[in-house]
Amino acid sequence: MEYRFVWTGFFAVFAALTFCSCSQNDKMRPPAVSFKIQKAPVVPRTPGQMGREVGIKVSYMPKNTYARKRASSMRPRFITIHSTANPKGDANAHSRYLNSGKSRSLNWHFTVDQFGAYQHIPTTETGHHADHSGPGDQYSVAIEMCECTTHNPVVIYNKTAKLAALLMMRYNVPLRNVVPHNYWSGKNCPAPLMTNGRPGYKWSWFISRVDYYYRCLQAGR
Repeated sequence: MEYRFVWTGFFAVFAALTFCSCSQNDKMRPPAVSFKIQKAPVVPRTPGQMGREVGIKVSYMPKNTYARKRASSMRPRFITIHSTANPKGDANAHSRYLNSGKSRSLNWHFTVDQFGAYQHIPTTETGHHADHSGPGDQYSVAIEMCECTTHNPVVIYNKTAKLAALLMMRYNVPLRNVVPHNYWSGKNCPAPLMTNGRPGYKWSWFISRVDYYYRCLQAGR
């Protein structure tokens, strides 16, 4: 295991993350998030099995779109979680939007809804989603969660957590480096998982799900 957490008795102490003006080097080591470990039995999964549970569809943006022309190669060190703030659009709609080139410089790696996830660019290519070409853009894979009102948000959160766990295993990303967009910019994003505009108990719950699915992958090795 590459991460440690401090426990008080059986329950974790929910700790709010502190965001402040700091250097790029400071940003490269986020604070660990305390959470309550999920008590559900670990169900071993291979990456292939979990990938099928997420339902990943590859639909890369054309290479001649403005956003991809500005991209660089990267080795992911972080996973950044966003939400779309779009009550009407599902993952397919966001894929069509990016593929049309109308997003201009904006792009990200995955969009997740209750039915699956669309992958828009390779995970070894930088996106433009977090902090105006800062370390969030340079070193993180971006996952957008749909806020479509006709979809089940809990299903979306769990598919997103599974996808994050898969990326953690693939790129050896520690759990503390699964961060909200808020970490890079201070923005209230992903809004459904923030508490008063900041990470709190809802974000801790989400991280507990990422941890659970990562343990399922480890057990499936």
